[in-house]
Amino acid sequence: MGMSFDLINGDCLNEMKKINSNSVDLIITSPPYEDINGSGYKAQNKDIIFFKLYSEFMEKLFIEYFRILKDSGQIFFNIKSKTHKKTLSTPHWFEFLDCFKQFKLKSYIIWKYSGSFDSSDKRFHLDYEIIYHLSKTDDIFLNTNCGLHDCLSSVWNIPHYIKNRLHPTQMPEKVVERILMIASKPNYTVLDSFMGSGTTGVVCKRFDLDFIGIELEKDYFKIAQARIKEQSKQGKI
Repeated sequence: MGMSFDLINGDCLNEMKKINSNSVDLIITSPPYEDINGSGYKAQNKDIIFFKLYSEFMEKLFIEYFRILKDSGQIFFNIKSKTHKKTLSTPHWFEFLDCFKQFKLKSYIIWKYSGSFDSSDKRFHLDYEIIYHLSKTDDIFLNTNCGLHDCLSSVWNIPHYIKNRLHPTQMPEKVVERILMIASKPNYTVLDSFMGSGTTGVVCKRFDLDFIGIELEKDYFKIAQARIKEQSKQGKI
């Protein structure tokens, strides 16, 4: 059976409602954190109104995640800390939302960069990001014989460098590759609700997995389409 690739230019909260319940095996994504479309609040002036809007957004998002994810499904949710005026702001607050607590928090995966982009000498450098590993049940698949050394380590040393960066928060393909090597099986369906420049889709194409990608911004959607089409020409790994 051929692969199914569904690329959607739209709002993920609306588009996910069209996805069947209990139909997705893996969710691999990284949400926007600088601002919310239409909110008008940026990193420089976040306040209680921003966090109220963002927490409401997260509530709706994770309600849909819970509905569409299979009981054996897993989520790899990358959300980074922010710095402003030499002060760190972490995303850990969202662990206390009711929508988050319906999932099992299996692991904090620490994606450690090979180097640091942080030039401050007033605190220890922010040279990592968090990937939340979540599931609905304990009945999940993790391939301990995937060929990776210490594959269940929760610290992943993966360079952040991307030669031809197409998106400001573009994820290296090796992060998605590691997830799929450990947590995917043939015929799995993978969702990226914030597809960006299409990295998750590109790697899913390489692994011969079904993919649903949703991206709100039209320009990035076109970039994702082109990248995935090019990967189709190159074939599998």
